[in-house]
Amino acid sequence: MADSGAIEKRISRLEQIVARLEREELELDEALSLFEEGIGHLREVRGMLRDAELRVERLIEEVDGSLSTEPFHEE
Repeated sequence: MADSGAIEKRISRLEQIVARLEREELELDEALSLFEEGIGHLREVRGMLRDAELRVERLIEEVDGSLSTEPFHEE
């Protein structure tokens, strides 16, 4: 399962990159480097979240009172 700390670190770094791109006058090569780094973090976070989503299950109470699980799908 995705480590929430790893996701939070990547999101934090993305926020830093966006803030820097928005507020600073950067050379084109530095701006492109930051942009590429940000895209890499974004792809990793999306993958981690997708993996976590696949692991989420819904807990169901059966008629007899027993519990079972099934994959969670939004309805």
